Amino acid sequence: MKDRGPPDAVAALKEAQERHAKLSSNMRKLKARHKAALREIAFLRARAAETEPHAPVAPILLPLSALDIALQPRNGRATLWKTARERLLWTGLTAEQAFYLECECLHRLACSSPAGAQHFPQLVALEPATLRFEITHQGRTVRELIAQGHFMALPDIEAQTVHIVDCLRAAGVVHLDMHADGRNLTVTQEGRVSVIDFDLAALDGVPFSGAVAERLAVFAQEGGYEGFLQRMRTILQQLTH
Repeated sequence: MKDRGPPDAVAALKEAQERHAKLSSNMRKLKARHKAALREIAFLRARAAETEPHAPVAPILLPLSALDIALQPRNGRATLWKTARERLLWTGLTAEQAFYLECECLHRLACSSPAGAQHFPQLVALEPATLRFEITHQGRTVRELIAQGHFMALPDIEAQTVHIVDCLRAAGVVHLDMHADGRNLTVTQEGRVSVIDFDLAALDGVPFSGAVAERLAVFAQEGGYEGFLQRMRTILQQLTH
């Protein structure tokens, strides 16, 4: 039988191995963040090269103080609070930029088509100091419904999805995070479909970071709004099986 050494030595070895694993994990995360930072620097350099030596271009995203958002009444509706986060590796945006982007997207969607606003979360309250905002709850996600074995017939599914895309197009909003598992599509008990989570999006075709620019290019390659419409159809078909 192999001698494993005194208990103290075994414990010390185990502790050293755990420290090494933690350091290795931290190093991988740092390398990933460094790669993301270099991507954003390259994006900003390319953008500057397009405008120099001409007059300076307006900032990509305005300061939070410039937010002019029309809030909607609760009217007894269920709501939830969301906090904007820095997700450099995913979106290339700071928490402040993510807050501005999502709030501006929801504001535009509510104003561009009041009738279509029911298909998107409604802004109820803002807390710019804490980067939190309150939005209406739009139902359970398709992913949740499928996991629970809750299948249903959706009324006017074609009309609903076409209306959603028309609203996005009219508002100049491009949703860039439509997962195949349906995590960003919700359905109410009545069968009303909504698109949620606009923390990875573009306004008026302008990418706000290198990560968003890459997603926007893929969006165009996959058919733009028409491709987005087809993805929604495919996702929602999973509920009708």
